[in-house]
Amino acid sequence: MYKAYFKAGWIGCIILLLSACGLSDTKTAEDWFHYTWSGMAGCDSLTFRGSAAVFRGKNSKMEDSVNFTGQLKDHHQLSIRTVLPNSGAIDKNVGVRATGINPAAFKADLQWKGGGWSLKSNENDVLLRGIARLNPLDQLEEIRAMKKSITTEKGAGRGTRVLRIELDPEEAKHRLGVKLEGEMEVIRADWKEQLAQVALDRRPKVESELRKEWSEGKDQMVSMLNQADAKVVYHLTIKRKSGLPVRLSSETELNYMNALGDQEREVLITDSRFEQFH
Repeated sequence: MYKAYFKAGWIGCIILLLSACGLSDTKTAEDWFHYTWSGMAGCDSLTFRGSAAVFRGKNSKMEDSVNFTGQLKDHHQLSIRTVLPNSGAIDKNVGVRATGINPAAFKADLQWKGGGWSLKSNENDVLLRGIARLNPLDQLEEIRAMKKSITTEKGAGRGTRVLRIELDPEEAKHRLGVKLEGEMEVIRADWKEQLAQVALDRRPKVESELRKEWSEGKDQMVSMLNQADAKVVYHLTIKRKSGLPVRLSSETELNYMNALGDQEREVLITDSRFEQFH
């Protein structure tokens, strides 16, 4: 009798374990993403570290790169610090430029306001806006809001799930265009402020030249973007027990015709790792 009892109990334990495993296996890829997003919504503080790099050309030569760290406090306050490896001189209009000078560090302070992340100050600083785009919390919000396809990747590490998330190409291109046009407006606001430092007798001529250059640059950007193909793919690694993210990486590929009519390829790769949730 005892033998039969223990055998029945052992079988019952196995059934319970299999049932518990089955609960997580019944989640779809979409369920896992929303599980993670809900878990993040309950975090008051966390830290992350990451890197980003831009590759251009057929041979995918790396042109720019940056390392960054971030800290979320009180759920709505976020700071992102960067170190630009092997670079020091920064042109606010074109980004990182390798010069072999000592690395430079920058900090962007953001706050959650009106359903999105925005700079707390210096909103017309193109460089800080570029740093803000590295924010993985904002990337998760963008994923949640956009059309997408989500699948579960095989070969995930023990206790994790890995999701492959591909954004709708047309919507991704549209959102990219909105961001770039916004940054163009920031550039215009910046040079208008700089005009105040130009002598009054030279100001009209300088303003005319700047306005012409800006208009031509914007028209060229819009034209190239209209003909471009965009592909944005994220990989999100999730802890199965807590649902919290471990890692979020992305690859944004843009293929377009340049001003000379030649085909260009540009790829932005980001990789963020999350730590210290509270």
